Amino acid sequence: MTVKYDFGIFQRMIETAPWGDDSAALDKQISNHSKTHSSLVRNQEKMSHGRLSQLRELQNIIDEISQAIMWVNEKEEEELVFDWGDKKIDQYIPKKQENYSRLMRDLEEKEKDLNKLKVKSDGLLASSHPASDKIEAYMDTLQTQWSWLLQITKCIHIHLKENAAYSQFFKEANETYAKLQKQHETIRHKFTCDKNTPLENLVELLKNLEKEKERIVENKRQVQSLVNKSKTIVRLKPRNPEEKSSSPVIVQALCDFKQDQIGILKGNEGILKDNSQRSKWLVTGPGGLDMLIPSVCLLIPPPNPLSIGLANKNEQYYDAIMGIWNQLYINIKSLISWQYCLKDINYINSLTLSMLSKMRPEEYRSIIKRMDTHYQEFLRTSQGSELFGEEDKKTIQGHFDKAQSHYDTLIVQLPAYSECQMSLPCSELSTSIIKQLEGLPADSEHAKFLRSELDYINHSLGGLQGLYSVYLQRLSALKALLQSLIQVEDIIKVHEARLTEKETTSLDPIEVENYRSTLKHMKGELELKRDLLTAMESDLAKAVQYNGQISESFHKCDVDLSKYSDLVNQMGDRWRRIQTQIDNRMWDLEKQEKQLKDYQQNSTSLDQWIDNARKRQDNLQLVKLNDIQTLMDHLNQQKALHTEIKGKKEKVEDVQKNADICAASIKDYELQLASYSAGLETLLNIPIKRTMLQSPASVVRQEAGGLQSRYIELLTRSSDYYKFLGEMLKNMEELKIRNTKIELTEEELRRLKEDLHDRNHKNKSLEDDLARHKLELTQSKDQLISMEEVIRTTAIQANAAKESLDSKHNQLQELNDQLTRIKYQLEEEKRKKRLAEERYTSQQEEYEAAVRRRQKELEELNWIKIDLEKSVKDKERELERMKILLEEEAARRRNAESDISKTSMMVHESQSQYSEVLLERDSLHAKLKLLEQDKNRLLRVEEELSRIKISLETEQRNKQRLQDEKNSILKELTYMKNQSELREGQIRQCESDRDKADRERLSLKNEIEKLMMELKSVEERYKNRLFSSEKEVSELALRRDALEREIKRLQQRPDTLAKQTQTDEKITTVDPSKLVFDGVRRKVTAHQLCDCGIISKSTLDQLLKGKKTVDDVAVDIQLNLKGTGIIAGMTTGPQGKMPFTEAKNKNLLSPESALLLLEAQAATGYILDPTFNEKMPVDTACSRGIVDTEDRDTLVTAEAASTGFKDPYTGKVLSVGQACKQGRIDKDTALRLLQAQDSVGGILDPVLSVFLPKDLALDRNLIDEDLYRALNKKPACYLDPATGEKISYNDLRKTCVVEPVSGLLLLRGPDKPMTVKGLRGEVSVDELIKSELLDETDLQKLNQGKLSSKDIEDKLRSYLYGSSCIAGIYDEANDRIMPLYQAMKEGLLMRGTTLELLEAQAASGFIVDPVNNVFLTVEDAFKRGLIGKEFKNKLLSAEKAVTGYIDPSTGKTISLFQAIEKDLIEKGHGIRLLEAQIASGGIIDPKESHRIDVAVAYKRGYFDEEMNEILSYEGDDTKGFFDPNTKENLTYLQLKDRCMTDQKTGLILLPLRDKRKPQKSQTSRTNVLRKRRVVIVDPDTGLEMSVREAYHRELIDYDTFLELSEQECEWEEITIKGSDGSSRLVIVDRKTGMQYDIQDCVERGVIDQPSLDQYRAGTLTLTQFADLIASRTNNTGLYFSRNRDKICLNLNTLIRWL
Repeated sequence: MTVKYDFGIFQRMIETAPWGDDSAALDKQISNHSKTHSSLVRNQEKMSHGRLSQLRELQNIIDEISQAIMWVNEKEEEELVFDWGDKKIDQYIPKKQENYSRLMRDLEEKEKDLNKLKVKSDGLLASSHPASDKIEAYMDTLQTQWSWLLQITKCIHIHLKENAAYSQFFKEANETYAKLQKQHETIRHKFTCDKNTPLENLVELLKNLEKEKERIVENKRQVQSLVNKSKTIVRLKPRNPEEKSSSPVIVQALCDFKQDQIGILKGNEGILKDNSQRSKWLVTGPGGLDMLIPSVCLLIPPPNPLSIGLANKNEQYYDAIMGIWNQLYINIKSLISWQYCLKDINYINSLTLSMLSKMRPEEYRSIIKRMDTHYQEFLRTSQGSELFGEEDKKTIQGHFDKAQSHYDTLIVQLPAYSECQMSLPCSELSTSIIKQLEGLPADSEHAKFLRSELDYINHSLGGLQGLYSVYLQRLSALKALLQSLIQVEDIIKVHEARLTEKETTSLDPIEVENYRSTLKHMKGELELKRDLLTAMESDLAKAVQYNGQISESFHKCDVDLSKYSDLVNQMGDRWRRIQTQIDNRMWDLEKQEKQLKDYQQNSTSLDQWIDNARKRQDNLQLVKLNDIQTLMDHLNQQKALHTEIKGKKEKVEDVQKNADICAASIKDYELQLASYSAGLETLLNIPIKRTMLQSPASVVRQEAGGLQSRYIELLTRSSDYYKFLGEMLKNMEELKIRNTKIELTEEELRRLKEDLHDRNHKNKSLEDDLARHKLELTQSKDQLISMEEVIRTTAIQANAAKESLDSKHNQLQELNDQLTRIKYQLEEEKRKKRLAEERYTSQQEEYEAAVRRRQKELEELNWIKIDLEKSVKDKERELERMKILLEEEAARRRNAESDISKTSMMVHESQSQYSEVLLERDSLHAKLKLLEQDKNRLLRVEEELSRIKISLETEQRNKQRLQDEKNSILKELTYMKNQSELREGQIRQCESDRDKADRERLSLKNEIEKLMMELKSVEERYKNRLFSSEKEVSELALRRDALEREIKRLQQRPDTLAKQTQTDEKITTVDPSKLVFDGVRRKVTAHQLCDCGIISKSTLDQLLKGKKTVDDVAVDIQLNLKGTGIIAGMTTGPQGKMPFTEAKNKNLLSPESALLLLEAQAATGYILDPTFNEKMPVDTACSRGIVDTEDRDTLVTAEAASTGFKDPYTGKVLSVGQACKQGRIDKDTALRLLQAQDSVGGILDPVLSVFLPKDLALDRNLIDEDLYRALNKKPACYLDPATGEKISYNDLRKTCVVEPVSGLLLLRGPDKPMTVKGLRGEVSVDELIKSELLDETDLQKLNQGKLSSKDIEDKLRSYLYGSSCIAGIYDEANDRIMPLYQAMKEGLLMRGTTLELLEAQAASGFIVDPVNNVFLTVEDAFKRGLIGKEFKNKLLSAEKAVTGYIDPSTGKTISLFQAIEKDLIEKGHGIRLLEAQIASGGIIDPKESHRIDVAVAYKRGYFDEEMNEILSYEGDDTKGFFDPNTKENLTYLQLKDRCMTDQKTGLILLPLRDKRKPQKSQTSRTNVLRKRRVVIVDPDTGLEMSVREAYHRELIDYDTFLELSEQECEWEEITIKGSDGSSRLVIVDRKTGMQYDIQDCVERGVIDQPSLDQYRAGTLTLTQFADLIASRTNNTGLYFSRNRDKICLNLNTLIRWL
């Protein structure tokens, strides 16, 4: 009985024993079970063996599954941390593609292992292993991780595809842009022409331009393709966390992902909130919930603004190039037609009656018709041409009319001339001469004369008979040529028409083959008829040959033959174009036919397979599945079909690729057809009708896209159904297992029922108890129902509370909105108040009584508004507090809802809290009412302000009466304001000095405290040393005494020495883990210091025995632990010490030198802030602004010299030398960083974080032999800030100064001189003293602080800023101030006068805006519209008088006078600019950017005696400025004297008189002088010169020199009084001596009375009036006299010839 009981206990123990969750737990269970196994009896061993084998099976399967899970997790982690951004995309794409292929191969191999593992686990589950639930849990985890890894691979595939497209797109786009740039340059430089280009060159240019268009059009498809692709390019830059976006970034899920009951499905979009983590991004999902999603599962979808912008840029560039091409085409076509037209005009002008009489009527009619055709062609092609303006068109129209008139005259005179010629035919003349000879003696002179005349006539007739045959041959050749031309043109037109019939190709191979046959037939026809082309060229050669045999004295048809030659060449070109086009089309169609057949064959077979596979898929899905076996067979069939479908993916891609190739070929073919039609249309000038047809390329792409869509649909269906069957099989297996368990349970239940039936009689008492318990249970149920009712009631109340809280939240939101509106109203009130105060302040001094009265009201309103603002701020704080309370209430409400199910006590608390919320809501309502009251108060304040505004407007009407008083008060206010600003500046300076002193005091205080602490530590250290020494002395004394006693004892007992046992002396030791030193960046132990040789073995023993402390040893090895003497910053006298970045920003240190010094700091441990003597890492220094952000990456690399570089393969920490050896950094950088380390303590070991000597660093392999030798040579790796020369770091340290308090090494900075603002830059005080604008007394006051830079700027304002030049125009007629350019635009000033005054402004420093009182540079004035584009370049040239001219020989900056001496500017023009400078304040020194007096200008060579005499002489030659009122020439100073000063701005304005007012009599016009000069600018050098200088330099020819010299004049109006007292008004050109009596010109009709009245009224200037008289005098006098001379000369020449 006992044995059975023990066995049952053991059986229950085994059955109920737990199963370990991991391998370690299972090891422990196996060990424990093995211990108990040895103590079992025989009948228990079998059961124990089973338990032990099950444990081992479980351990083995869990180990295998765990290893698989770890492998999957490792692969998953590797892919999750990969950066899919755009950094180095061209490098990582091929590597990642290779890694992806390797990963897929590994997954395929791993899948086989997992299948084996699945079979093994299924076997254990099938054998009903007791730990089946553990095995299933592990397998489920493995399956989940495996599925997740497969999802990641799909995402990787998409990323690879999209990123490769991204990389390829930008590569192609940049290449296309470079190609377009090259074509742009080619067109711009190659196709240049003008009116002097020969006709042959123009024709050749036109042909080349058409060929160039074909090359340009080749880019169109690429550009359009890029535009289309740009819309599908993903965004990669936002994946970088450093890239900030102003708009939300949309992300798209590449697969399904779930996390804590929330998830996102494939294709869903979300908003990226945070991507600072590379592996996981924080995303707001579709439901508005935030979740962390792996970044590899997310894609930032198109559109990509960068790709779209780049593609559009290429498209716009292409359009611009086509626009340039069109403009060039128009220009060349217009030039060709122009030259043809001129050729015809010259030929017609050369016609005479003799030439015309020899022509047939149709021949000379064709001449005039051809001229008319070419003229009309010119009119048509010159539209839009840049080379022909309206004046050119008018000129050629005049030539055309003249030629037409000449032709008409000849036609009218031709009949009379023909009759005269026909009256004496040659035969009659010969007969008459013979008759005269009959009666004359043979020796008489008359007979000899008649015989000579007869011989001449016979000779002439013989010559004509000899030419008769030549004329006939020429006519025959021309006739044959015309017939050949007609035949060839007919053939060409037929073939061209046939070639333009087709605009595209066909997808039917039969049609393509038929069209190829047609082209082949056309080619054969052309070859057969090529003899016509040869005959045409032969006929042309014969005609030219016969034409050449005719002598020059007879009519030749060179013009016609030239035209026919052009036609023959044109026909030959068109014939060859047709042949070339046929050959190209045949070759393209042959290639296209092959591609089309391949595509159709593949697409047809793929289409049939897709239909077949779809049918098979449909059939599989129609099968009903009843049992597992059928399902497994069905699953295998589906798997085979799915594998087959996946295997067709490459074929689908091949079909898509073939479709793209075929479509591209069709598009190229269509482009070729369109280009040929366009070229033919341009050549023949005949529009070709085109029909819009759908391109077969789009049909091919649609078919391929349809096939791909159907395949993807089929693949998706197959994949989904395969997954469905897998899930179904898994569910059916689980169902089978559950059914088996249910059957076993039912069997157990039946057995238990039988046992229960056997024991029923024993359990009656139990039934009674059961009845009693049922009653109790019923009562409990009733209580539970009542409790549920209470809970339900509570839930209803809670929902009501929730709704109330929501409504309260809405009310709070409304209150926030009202508060926002109130804030806006307050801001509006503030703005209105500010405007009112400004108006009130501006009129404050004018209306003292009114201001005092209103001041009190405004102060009261200000107090009211301040109170209101305070109350509103209090309300805002109250609302914020209420928000916090509501949030706390919401949190409490949520806690209450979660605790309702636990206890009903929380209901009462919620009700009480709800009542509190109601009370708070009532209080909010009350506060809202208070806000409404505040709003009403604000409205009343606004009404009061409106009333004040009305009263102020009423008082403003008195402004005119108090204008003078106002101006004086404003001046006083301005002076007081300046004084106030000066004092405020002084106060700010004092405050800044005080703050700086406080900071320095604080720094000194910190340094003192630090030194005190160090002093204390030194004292304590020496005290400890003294104490330890005393302790050692006492210990030695004790040991001495003990030794003496021992010696005595041994001497007393020598025999027992061998029996004595010695005891070890106890030695006190120190824990080695506590012996830690502070290294550069981390702790280092004493053992490590001993290992690297910094401390000796004896020192280590002393540390271990406690004889020395860490502090004691640290003092001795301080150089190795921390280093010393790093250059911390820069110091300057007035500005103190500062970091290198601050010195760089203040231009005290070059950027390169600053970066090198910061690198040295980072390489030796830390970045230093010398201001507070603080060390920090690079990132901290970057965040604090000690270093610039753009230098961070460089400094992080340098910092790795102290912290170590990480080996990507082994994970080990590398030193600088090791990193250099691996190629991580270049040798120069490594050498520079190592030199800095060596200078401050040695080579820094990044592992130990201590400085080691070079020899020791070489032994420890921190550096190699090359770096060791290079360091010993002490190379110059750094820059000396003072000289800019190369220097070593150690030598640079020697130039530093030691800061006395902190001991820091600081570079000496340059003492920056005090400067003030000049015309264009800063001007030093020393320069002002040298220029005699300041004296030494001012310098002393400046150093003592009695004088500031602001005082100097105010004192020397006329020398340093602004200008007293003529700023603008005052228009008296309209009472307004205007800029000069605007006055010219409105017709108040002439163009020349405007340019002179604007040049004077530019040369005086600035262009002036007189309306806004603003001084601007020429560039800024152009941007603001103060000057026009036509004046910009001239004013920029004049502005060089301020900024300086560049000497082309030396490259140095020179002054205006020096530029005049070196002929860089025309002398007269330069004198005018110098005069303007002197009159507006002084000569401008362009180097120092300020004005100087004339005496100083003499000293500096900006002036000489000759120039002074020229400027001092007030003759007509120096009067270069024009008074628009009196029409006089004046000097600039004289013109300024006639100006007025604007009372508001103080600017000088030139008044323009109101012409409607009566003017003075013309007697005031005596001796009015007006000049007109012509200035020529050399385009190569920019030099200005006169007309004569340009002629002497051979820049212009003699005719141009005469023409330009005639345009130069110096008109003067003088009054000549006669002896009889009469006076005559005469205008005289002082340059040529030409003079005109005005009254005589009126009497002779040269000018009319209205013109004279306009001149007297000032509407016409003197120059315009003189030009009018001169032109009409030339037309009425000189022109006809010259014509008469010419006619007489021609007549005399004709008489002499006869």
